[in-house]
Amino acid sequence: MLTRIYHWLSGYVEFLVKGDGARLFTMAAKRGLLLWGFRREGGAAGARIRPGEYRRLRPLCRRCGAVCRVGKKRGLPFQLARLWARKGLIIGAVLGAALYWHMSGFVWGVSVSGTEKLPPNQVLDAARDSGVYVGARREYLRAGNPEGRIQTLLPGLSWVSVNTDGCFADVAVKEGVAKPEREQTGELSNIVAARAGRIVKLEAHEGRPEVEPGETVFEGQLLIAGLYQERLDPWAPPPPEPYERTGAARGSVTAETYREFTVQVGGTKTLERETGRGSELWLRAFGAEIPLGLFGKPQGPVRSWEEAWQWEVLGVKLPLGLRRQTTVYLEEQERPLSEEEQKAAALRKLREVQKAQLPQGSSIKKEELEFTFSNGLCILSAKCRCWEEIGVLEKILVE
Repeated sequence: MLTRIYHWLSGYVEFLVKGDGARLFTMAAKRGLLLWGFRREGGAAGARIRPGEYRRLRPLCRRCGAVCRVGKKRGLPFQLARLWARKGLIIGAVLGAALYWHMSGFVWGVSVSGTEKLPPNQVLDAARDSGVYVGARREYLRAGNPEGRIQTLLPGLSWVSVNTDGCFADVAVKEGVAKPEREQTGELSNIVAARAGRIVKLEAHEGRPEVEPGETVFEGQLLIAGLYQERLDPWAPPPPEPYERTGAARGSVTAETYREFTVQVGGTKTLERETGRGSELWLRAFGAEIPLGLFGKPQGPVRSWEEAWQWEVLGVKLPLGLRRQTTVYLEEQERPLSEEEQKAAALRKLREVQKAQLPQGSSIKKEELEFTFSNGLCILSAKCRCWEEIGVLEKILVE
């Protein structure tokens, strides 16, 4: 085995002899020429010899009256000579190896793991601001301490780690548990009415109720007391030390309230008509974008959207892709509205105002609507009976 490796590294020539091959081989052996791999093909004898010693066979062939013909040239020196004849192949291999070494120093993909409530895109944005993005140098990731910067940008994370696997980076995070707010046990407060209304439901978790369901209350009236003294029985002897309670009032008070809403809408509607379209294309490569054309800023009202494609090879996303932005050019036109369309628009606006002004969880039990038209406007007035939470916390300041 070692002999075959040695012959391959030094190279050898296979040749055939026409004539007295036995005499030629004997004379070559006497002169110290190394021959091996003897064989016979048809009527000619064959052997192998080193490339440098093949020339020494020529005078021996003339003395023996034999003719040598080279069959094959084998070994490392001959293969290198063939490659050297194709210099473009060598240069391409060297450039390919250099390109591979250079490109392996960049981050080709960034992923996020461990998120539960936090959107992964928010973590990717924080990672980009911290130096972890497609196209970043791998050697700079460790030196830049991206974990600390990501935690600074996202205080809700309790743990961050940036792991690299080849040319890909994974941002592993762990979301922290929100610290419960500490209740101020020494706080003194009452619950009072934010609006006038008739009590429908009252729940006092802490403190003493001062009103009953069915009673009518006014704005600012005490509903649940957090600071109070025991009510004494006028027909019983007073206790030596009446019970007193000082603390925070907690509870919920639902009341039927009366509200009025007024909205107005115009008599025309602005419509947008499409007048043309245009698209802009960018090449994305390692975090950079290269515009594929000359683009200008659109004038007038437009509507646009984006589409992005990322190339994949064997299920692995490459840091190469395209981004296209399609722009629709619009022209604004005004159209008069009929009374029915104005009423529908006013009703939609009324619902938006009610949703914004009423507390969460409120409901409208009864509603009277009145439409009036004046100077091209539609005015909608609504008188509503609502069930809503009217209890608000009022702190008691003690000096």
